[in-house]
Amino acid sequence: MNDSVYHKLAKVLDTLPNGFPATASGIEIKILKRIFQPDEAELFCDLKLTFETAEQIAKRTGRPLEGLEEMLLRMNKKGQIFTLDFGTVKVFRMFPWVFGIYEFQLPFLDRELAEMCEEYQATWGKKFAETKMPFMQIVPVEKEIPVQQEALPYESCASDGIGSGVTNPLARNFSTY
Repeated sequence: MNDSVYHKLAKVLDTLPNGFPATASGIEIKILKRIFQPDEAELFCDLKLTFETAEQIAKRTGRPLEGLEEMLLRMNKKGQIFTLDFGTVKVFRMFPWVFGIYEFQLPFLDRELAEMCEEYQATWGKKFAETKMPFMQIVPVEKEIPVQQEALPYESCASDGIGSGVTNPLARNFSTY
């Protein structure tokens, strides 16, 4: 069987956040073959990191719309892509290897897949640790968040706030947020 679609998929995954580096042993290709059917690998390579409907994907890629949404939903159930269902519309996007496809393989994890992922961890983990991109970052929204701080005696803080004019944030009804 020709593995070119899996090599293409590996290259696409390696362009995404956290990467998907190649190994000398080719274990990453064996992992992808275990997770993706060839047609799923091809479709994954046509997706973006931004959400799109099946109609948008079909229009952008030239793929036929018939059966596309069903295939995307099947890929979502297999932990290959991310889907949001808004009731009247569903949107789809690709996942990186981590945090994404790898974690969503948990329902399908058996000894063979676990051992393959463990072997791949030596290569992937090294690249992940060397990545200079911050794992998380603050995104400024240029709005001020009001802060009201007041030092209170224990008795006031322990109160539920009824009749004291002080509200214990832990005693609030969080369904009002």
